[in-house]
Amino acid sequence: MSLLLVDLDGTIREPLSGKQYFQHPQDQKIISGAEVAIGAYKDNWIIVGITNQGGVAAGHKSIQECITEQQYTLELFPELREIYFCPDFEGKKCFRVTRHNVHNHSKTKWSGYYRKPKAGMLQLAMVRHEHTRENTIYVGDRPEDEAAARSAGVRFQWGRDWIEQHQGAIIS
Repeated sequence: MSLLLVDLDGTIREPLSGKQYFQHPQDQKIISGAEVAIGAYKDNWIIVGITNQGGVAAGHKSIQECITEQQYTLELFPELREIYFCPDFEGKKCFRVTRHNVHNHSKTKWSGYYRKPKAGMLQLAMVRHEHTRENTIYVGDRPEDEAAARSAGVRFQWGRDWIEQHQGAIIS
């Protein structure tokens, strides 16, 4: 069993409205090919979303709208077990969203290190799922995703390359 950590915005989902930011929780569409790439990992992998959500701190959405947005993403991608998100610019807060629950992990030793490019969310996910750096991969689309993977000591793959690699291929 291995751990696949996946960035959300720009990696597997984008605004349905075509705007820069999600206008409401259901303003999401799957980036073409992302469902095939994720589906390639459904056997013998735990798949977890990792996302900065600075739109909360910037006042574009409430924490509850952000939670609802992540739960809708879990509907779009049934293979995702849960999503970790950091809503503040200081990286002090982290919430873990499942289909029916929300867990606040803001008071852990990683508080202050949650926001990417820091690795707190990745480290928390690895500890919670009892995985090592060697059997964890992080997929993302931005330099801060790559920096978080490097800081956590896990393999990193660019989202576009990852999607392209898995078109027509199933791995186990």
